[in-house]
Amino acid sequence: MNETNSDFWKSLSPGKAAALTVLVPSLYLVALVLAWFAPKHFGFGIRPLVYVGLTVGLSGVALWTVAMMYLGKSLAVLPGGERLVTHGIYKYLRHPVYLGIDMTLLGLFLAVGSTAGMIYLFVVVLPLNILRSRLEEKALFQKFGDAYNTYRQQTWF
Repeated sequence: MNETNSDFWKSLSPGKAAALTVLVPSLYLVALVLAWFAPKHFGFGIRPLVYVGLTVGLSGVALWTVAMMYLGKSLAVLPGGERLVTHGIYKYLRHPVYLGIDMTLLGLFLAVGSTAGMIYLFVVVLPLNILRSRLEEKALFQKFGDAYNTYRQQTWF
């Protein structure tokens, strides 16, 4: 198959694209449901971990929110974009939304002491975000070429 990632995403039927648009965010929702319903042992029995978790989680929410604000109309569930966002937090990080999501869930699961949540984070969410970031980088490189490569070399994840 010689189809590029960008072509692949464009070739999806509206129904499949909509399904992916719902499915991917739903995987993050599953993590929150796990935190709510799974057995909890706050801070895994270490009280300072509750405060560390809350701090990491709130920092993640802040990073996630700021990143989404800077993306504006470029925010999309599927990889790609109409313009290359390189200002604000994107001056330093290529994927602050994914990092914010990871930090939010890590903090939440540390604070509530959810073993099931931690397993879900490391088995589902982190690999999903790494995959999404790689697909996104391929799509952005195909669209913006050397400009994206230069940007990539100047930023961290």
